[in-house]
Amino acid sequence: IFICVLSVSRNAPYGTEPRRHLRSKKITPTQERYNAMNYEQSIDYIHSIPKFRRPLGNANLEKLLTHLDNPQKKLKFIHIAGTNGKGSTAAMTAEILKKSGFKTGLFTSPYLEVFNERIRINGENITDNDLAEYVTRVKTIMEENNALVSEFAFITAVSFLYFYEKQCDIVVLEVGMGGKLDATNVIDSSLVSVICKIGLDHTQYLGNTIEEIAKEKCGIMRDGGTAVSYPNNDVRDIIEKYAKSKNVSLTFADTALPTENGFIYKSKEYPLSLKGTYQPQNAAVVLEITSALNKQGFNVSDKDISYGLSHTSWAARFEFVSDRVVIDGGHNIDGIKALKKSLLSLNSDIVLVIAMMEDKDYKACIREISPIAKAVFATQLDMPRCLSSEKISDIIGSMNIPVFVNNNPKDALQNALDFSDNSIVCVCGSLYLAGEIKKIFIKSKKRLANSRFIC
Repeated sequence: IFICVLSVSRNAPYGTEPRRHLRSKKITPTQERYNAMNYEQSIDYIHSIPKFRRPLGNANLEKLLTHLDNPQKKLKFIHIAGTNGKGSTAAMTAEILKKSGFKTGLFTSPYLEVFNERIRINGENITDNDLAEYVTRVKTIMEENNALVSEFAFITAVSFLYFYEKQCDIVVLEVGMGGKLDATNVIDSSLVSVICKIGLDHTQYLGNTIEEIAKEKCGIMRDGGTAVSYPNNDVRDIIEKYAKSKNVSLTFADTALPTENGFIYKSKEYPLSLKGTYQPQNAAVVLEITSALNKQGFNVSDKDISYGLSHTSWAARFEFVSDRVVIDGGHNIDGIKALKKSLLSLNSDIVLVIAMMEDKDYKACIREISPIAKAVFATQLDMPRCLSSEKISDIIGSMNIPVFVNNNPKDALQNALDFSDNSIVCVCGSLYLAGEIKKIFIKSKKRLANSRFIC
């Protein structure tokens, strides 16, 4: 009798396939030509790329894109920068364009549940197969030509190639961080450059004042181009000055007036599916984007606009995942203030579940949101950047607010729900925490859907 024991390392090199990868997809001829990775390997590879690489700037990304035959030069973009509201603005714009009959690419960050969310066409995530194929191809070209780029720049190159080969009519392109030096700013031009609400975030990279940050965001504007801006009262002069220096046609959105099921903009009422008191202002920016597109010959009708605004979904932006649980990914002071206003509009008791990252202005955020709560449950995530739940507790403890520590987000949520049957539980402080809690509810719904007996 011969007994053969086969062991496969969890760190197997690319090209081998341990059992945890057996759900790997069918290998295409294109993948095989490039010594293909499977989906899980491609995700591992992406996260193995350094977040920053020298030399700083986009020279290596431009080199890589040249070897990919410059797909970005053959695409039309709506380029969106800002501190808060980029994702919601991008999602609404993409939904409207899809309804108008344009094949619409959407590039955003970060993701909540699966990496594929970052690259979408007409609302559909890039498939596991396609992601593995495009990551493999770009990796090969990058390494063969010594055009080594950062993680975000690599993902940007993958998305450009994917959107071009899938023949997108328009790509809604969200800036990763800043604007002027961002990898997405490698594009030559855009149909519309969009400046969303500007506030203090990423100060270690973009500057210590809102004025410095505004100048970085404005860096996406192109000579002689078209731009749309959130009202941005604090930095309006800076945006106007920059646009004038570039001969940019700039439009500032007016203030939208919220209604029960939408908002009024320039005397006309619109529906709005996204919740949160801040969303009508983002939607006003979207209306100015569509107006700018129509001036350039695109046919975006009022009917398509209303449909898009009423059918947009965007996870973790004041999203109710159940009758009693709302999740919000706001993680800077402006985002937290907007969340606070939305929670107060509910006229309900609030219990908070909070986790935050150490590189954010966490003290200001925690002190801003905590006073509206009956209790706070401090938690944390298994991430090097995450603030410890004990530090959150220490900050809140000095404010005479009941605070409980639980390092497991799932248990913290359950304890918060048990604390008061009549309270709304708000999960906040981090998009990563919002993503973890969102997964819990998705799994719960799947179990109910697959059950033969549903109470």
